[in-house]
Amino acid sequence: MSAIVREIVATEWIERAWPLLEAHREELTTNPDLMVLKPDIARYQTLEAAGALLSLGLFKGDDLIGYSINALFTNLHYGDLLVCQNDVLFIDRAHRKGMAGVRLIATTESMAKDRGAQMMLWHAKPNTALHAMLPRMGYRVQDVIYSQVL
Repeated sequence: MSAIVREIVATEWIERAWPLLEAHREELTTNPDLMVLKPDIARYQTLEAAGALLSLGLFKGDDLIGYSINALFTNLHYGDLLVCQNDVLFIDRAHRKGMAGVRLIATTESMAKDRGAQMMLWHAKPNTALHAMLPRMGYRVQDVIYSQVL
């Protein structure tokens, strides 16, 4: 059975994704003492109600095996530019083989474009599969983000 991508509402995503969120944090969080897992459900719901949230789940049968959660907004500096900014993207390790990740990314792009987005932005940790995959999918570096704990 092949995995399918479908839109999900914020409350469904957060309720069903907790084990994936924990795995995601364990694998990729750079400052675990500072970055405590606590999704801002009210803000997700506010964005969703405003039509500014694009939440996609990757399902194998009834099981949620991945997600792509994104915000749509106009750029502060370029007010006519509608951007779709990825918040989180993750697929359970056991399901990363094959084209599921590419399908999740491509569906995110397509649905963002259908909602009027003119640019898609992803953030990727260095030396990850996503970091290697995005240039092969036609993406180029827009900015580099640095962080420092204060």
